[in-house]
Amino acid sequence: MTAGKVSSQHIFNLLREPENTFLLLGAIFGLLFVFVTPPALVGDEPNHFFRAYQISEGKIIGEKRENLSGGWIPKSVLYTNRKLVGDIEMNHHVKFDTNLISELIRLPLNDEDKVFERFPNTVVYTPIPYMPQVLGILVGKSFNASPLLLIYFARIVNLLFFLALASFAVKKTPVHKWVFCLLCLTPTNVFQVASASVDAFTYGICFLAIAYFLFYAFDENSELKNIDIAKLFVLSLLAVLSKNAYVFLPLLFLLIPVRKMGETKKYLTAFAALLVVCFGSVAAWTSAVKSIYLPYRIDMPISPDEQLAFITSHPFEFVRLAATNYFSYFGYYFKTFFGQLTWFDLFVPTFLTIFVCAVLTSVALLDKDSNISVSKPNKILFSLIIIGTAFLISALMYMTWTPIRGNSIEGIQGRYFIPVAPLLFLLFYNKKVKWNGFEKYAHIIVYATVIISLIITLNTVIKRYYV
Repeated sequence: MTAGKVSSQHIFNLLREPENTFLLLGAIFGLLFVFVTPPALVGDEPNHFFRAYQISEGKIIGEKRENLSGGWIPKSVLYTNRKLVGDIEMNHHVKFDTNLISELIRLPLNDEDKVFERFPNTVVYTPIPYMPQVLGILVGKSFNASPLLLIYFARIVNLLFFLALASFAVKKTPVHKWVFCLLCLTPTNVFQVASASVDAFTYGICFLAIAYFLFYAFDENSELKNIDIAKLFVLSLLAVLSKNAYVFLPLLFLLIPVRKMGETKKYLTAFAALLVVCFGSVAAWTSAVKSIYLPYRIDMPISPDEQLAFITSHPFEFVRLAATNYFSYFGYYFKTFFGQLTWFDLFVPTFLTIFVCAVLTSVALLDKDSNISVSKPNKILFSLIIIGTAFLISALMYMTWTPIRGNSIEGIQGRYFIPVAPLLFLLFYNKKVKWNGFEKYAHIIVYATVIISLIITLNTVIKRYYV
């Protein structure tokens, strides 16, 4: 009896830890979203799946044929995705036909019968963020799975990678463990990572990179040996090659005290090398895929070269345009950060986005370690990285999604800022705001917030696609 009580208490204590809280809730709700959300109906999921399939066949760089940029995809894969999407996009009166599952699950892959398919928005991605989906596709192929089942294999492995990366991030960070946990479990985040989108790996690897930089910066017992520097190089490189909008994350190296490396020369050399490797890799990949790039939008003239010329020749005007854009569309970015589910027509209720934001902000104010202080220079660095990322996202969307010399920057969504969100909420880290009961009740707050918000989110998905 005593052993049973000890065992139960031990399990209870384990589930109070932030990383275990995340793993439990993330696994349960992640798998629910994998199977409740109709396949191919997460924003851009078909095109992400096409790119993953292309990479699974060893095609690292895509192709360009006349006015199409993409690659050769089995007709069965294309047929499956088109049948699944149907006329649902932007049509709320159209529901998902569940009979398609039983029909498509038996469709043979017939891998040799291919057709050239256009997916210009994903063909320019590096293979890095597609590693989970590629693994899922290869496992599915080994079982002779249908294209439909390959989508589910890709989703499941993608989710597992995110759970692993994010749980290590929550465990590794010396500050804001509960904030990391909550950020990983927002409605938008869980919906995205339970799909075949690159967001799963991108969010996970960026959170892990940030956690490691924070660990070496604020953990007094940590040292920065050559193996540790190598870890930071690998994590930073994986993060910036997942999406080049996050190329400023390696600047977090400046958080680390020089004394942890012993001498200033070695410190500056390592920092310079990190920047050269990360920025150089992004530049090299951009150069490699430039010849196959074509604008995704065909409804209006798009010219990255002309837009870039305007940005470089009128930098202050562009900064003003970008800043005005963020002020004008703040409400939309807020909504799409916390509660966007797919495309531009499915969101959780507005009250839920406010509720999740309020809880996250409160936890950010209360979640602290008495032995760790985040200085003003640290927060200035966080702010600069956030601002730099915001303007880089603006520049990229201005070049690739906005009509030539448009007076507004189109295409920006709040979820693009999730990878740097831990830095945003670290701006609330303080030693003044206190609640003595926070440590005792933190896990209850997080469990309640996540369960309530994700049940409402699931209900939103079910009502949209099935009821």
